[in-house]
Amino acid sequence: MCWHEPRVADGVNEVVEAAAKAIKSNRDKYSRLLLIVIGLLLTATLLTLIANVFWPYTQSDNDSQPKHDLPNKYSQIKPLTQTDAHESHALFSPNTKYLIFNRYAGSCKSHIWARHLASGKESQLTAQPGQFGSVSFTGDGREMIFAANNQCDTQNNIQKNMTEQQNKSIEQTCWSLATLDFSLSLNAPQIPNFRHQCQADRLLTPKALSNHQYAFLQSDGGRYQLMHYNDLNKELRTLYSSESHYIYHFDYDQKHKRFVVISRDDEFNNIVELLDESGQVVSRETIKITPKMSRYQLFAGNFEPQGEYLLAVSNNRLYKIALNGKLQWVQTPTSNLISVTKHSTKHTMLAVQGKKDIDVAQLSLKDKSLAGEKTLVQVESDLNQADLNAIDLNHTALPFLSFARTSAQDRRALYQPNGDRVAFISDRSGSDQLWIWHNGEASQLSFETNQNKIQNYSWSPDGTRLSRASGDKLVIVDLNGRVEYLSTSKPIHSVLSWYKENQFLVLLSDPEPGGLYHLDIKQNKLIAYGVNQVENAWALQNKIIFSNINGEVFTRSIDFDKPETKPLSELNVRAIFMADQIIYGVDKYSFMLNQYNLDGHLIKSMMRLKPTAWKVTGLKDDQLLLSQFIAINQDIVILEE
Repeated sequence: MCWHEPRVADGVNEVVEAAAKAIKSNRDKYSRLLLIVIGLLLTATLLTLIANVFWPYTQSDNDSQPKHDLPNKYSQIKPLTQTDAHESHALFSPNTKYLIFNRYAGSCKSHIWARHLASGKESQLTAQPGQFGSVSFTGDGREMIFAANNQCDTQNNIQKNMTEQQNKSIEQTCWSLATLDFSLSLNAPQIPNFRHQCQADRLLTPKALSNHQYAFLQSDGGRYQLMHYNDLNKELRTLYSSESHYIYHFDYDQKHKRFVVISRDDEFNNIVELLDESGQVVSRETIKITPKMSRYQLFAGNFEPQGEYLLAVSNNRLYKIALNGKLQWVQTPTSNLISVTKHSTKHTMLAVQGKKDIDVAQLSLKDKSLAGEKTLVQVESDLNQADLNAIDLNHTALPFLSFARTSAQDRRALYQPNGDRVAFISDRSGSDQLWIWHNGEASQLSFETNQNKIQNYSWSPDGTRLSRASGDKLVIVDLNGRVEYLSTSKPIHSVLSWYKENQFLVLLSDPEPGGLYHLDIKQNKLIAYGVNQVENAWALQNKIIFSNINGEVFTRSIDFDKPETKPLSELNVRAIFMADQIIYGVDKYSFMLNQYNLDGHLIKSMMRLKPTAWKVTGLKDDQLLLSQFIAINQDIVILEE
């Protein structure tokens, strides 16, 4: 469009100048010529205006350019998969003719699949089952890139009478960067090409750059860095890291050759940073959340195909994030979104929706059919590969009898101190709330409307109240439903232990997740213990017992001036709780519930649990509480206006 304007203007100027000269030399003779010039000038001006108004739209229509703006609301939903297995990590192929996704049908039974959208024909792309992360494509669309975990190989290597060294080697699971030729895989399943065997804790969301270069997030000491890997010379280097921000997500815009990195700062803000290909920061903006949102709500935004903005699912809702940090909620006909990706030329969205079905079970340790006298080594010897392969979360089955069976998520049941009630978290009313089980009936205790997840909660020492975090505040509710909200100097993420009147152990993200704090509500004072990645904590006998997200257990003094932390090395567990001055933990590999003293030494093995029912939460009068997985229902759908 723009190159036509100077040509029209130059032509008009030339005619005007010629006319002016002619008029000067002979005004009467060329009076008619003057009228002609004026007419030409007006015509040219009119044509230029018409070109300015209509040319961009004509150009866009002829080139079939997409409409980049996103609608504020999607009202139509169309199912694509309805299998017993659950699907995840869905995206369009570069030519948008195929749907690519991960299908999980049990432990170590995942495969990457393609579905031809026009015909509905499905093709398994991976030759061997495994555990795979989200998929992306190279710029030319030839190869798929994803992270693959060696956990399945680890489980295959479990041996009888494992030594301590063998246990340590098994714990060193690792994610690797893998690629798969797309066209070859459509013809016959292929074995992935493992291009980089990582050495750190975890590798996330690898993306292809150009000329066999890759970028991914890699964990180092609990914090993520953006890494660059050159597959030609096998060189790995840090592309971007931050000491002040906790990085939790990144994406790559192939069209503009740039990265987006999303992190949290120590002021509890979500930060969007744009980087060039060399890792230099181009812009930095704060995501502008609404007043009702929690400061702990995360936004793992990915570029839409044209790279103009980000799309993120947070708390099962869809959001558009502008590169200046502006946040916009996009309404959808489903409230259980897991992920979304946009079609390259249409407003159509590919989405994964669904939820887990979790129940609370109550078991008697006196049940001889469940309990056993075998030692830990004997149980490990009995745990064969058939047991491991039987792990399947995708059919409705009750490992143990549920005391309040629903298709909702019922979890983290806790016995009432000095009483006979059981509290638990449930989303059966549409969002996470506290519920009470008493005299064979379940009743809802809390009625929050903020849609945020309840991460954890605690009974008061006397058993008359419960505390949790909601809206970044400490919330206390009694058994009659009366609620008290307490604001603190920093937002509270979750409550771990209400161990003494007015005294709590709570978690904050500061900015690293799982920062353990002491809260005194009488003085409204928060003090950090200086440890992060904490998952659970209990206070007793002037010491704190706490576990981290890796299942490691530690102890330290409750006093702040004694920061020494001691690992309880005999405990490396899937789940842990404390009752009556005893530590109870479920072994990572045998699913055996064990009893330990406060120094972390094994007292005895109690009961072997099951691969889908091991998350123990409490014990009272030989009655054990645990959360059990019943099914995972996730399917792929199309969202349209």
